Formats: sequence, structure tokens, C-alpha cells
Amino acid sequence: MKSVVWWSIGLLFGLGLVALGLFGSGEPSAKVLCGSEEMRPGQTCDRTQYGQTTSETYEEKRQDSIDTANTFKNGGRWVTFGIGAGIGALCGWRLTVAIRRRAGQGSGPVVQAVPAQQPGFAPPPGYAPQGFQQQQGFAQQQPGFPPPQGYRQPPPPGYQQPRGPYQQ
Repeated sequence: MKSVVWWSIGLLFGLGLVALGLFGSGEPSAKVLCGSEEMRPGQTCDRTQYGQTTSETYEEKRQDSIDTANTFKNGGRWVTFGIGAGIGALCGWRLTVAIRRRAGQGSGPVVQAVPAQQPGFAPPPGYAPQGFQQQQGFAQQQPGFPPPQGYRQPPPPGYQQPRGPYQQ
């Protein structure tokens, strides 16, 4: 069950990347944000990360947004689409395999109900009727049929065992 869930999540992730690659705008956003606040020209954005403070101006952040959009337009969207398609195809295939395995789990060979006797058909001579099982150790010799495996027949009259090179 876990594999079905995880492969489903992977499939959705791959499809999300495909959608982003196909329908992502690739346009720089009209708003330049510092955290969650909109910036105006001439403002600076101070950010502290791992104890170090960095400062970026409105123009720097706007140019970064334009560069990111251009990268996505020029080829990043196709890379995103390709990676998403690969992940989606792999996860879809593995999901199909997991579902088929899960469906086949616990069910052995198919047993078909056979009617006990069909009118007009009798079992061949020497065979027990359907549904009859012989008990272990009580194999019966039936006329006209070869003996069961493991039974040794006596040699025919006048037969002599071959002698090896060291027997006299």
C-alpha cells in the first residue's frame, strides 16, 4: 500500500513540473517584494541569514527577477518540462506495476468448479471419477496402465545382470 501512495505522489509531482514547464509565465512579476512587503524605487531590502545581514536595492531585486524570468523563457521551461515528464513517466509506470502486484496479491491459481458428472460422459476405464482422491501409500495397480513411478518390476525370465569389468 505504501508503494502505491509514494508512486502516486511522485506522479503528481512530475505532472506539476510538466504543468509549470508548459504554463509557467516566464514574465517578471510587476511587484518587487522584500519578504512579503512590496518595494518602491530607491528602497533597500535588508535580510539577515545565518547571522549575516545583506542589503539589496530595488533595482538589484528587479534585475534579479528579470534574469530569472529570462532563464525560464530561454530553456529553463523545457528543462522543467522534460524533468517533470521523466519523473511522471517513471512514477506512472511504477504505480501501474505496484497496482498490478497489489491486485494479484493473495490470489493463487484460479480454481474452476467442475461439475461432478456431465450426462453422457463417463470417466475413461481405469480412472477414478472426478472428486475422488487416492490416499497416500495406497496406490492401486490398474490394468492396462504403466506402474507408478518408483515401482520396480521384476526382470523378464532368463535375464542376467551385466557384469562389470571387476566382477566374475
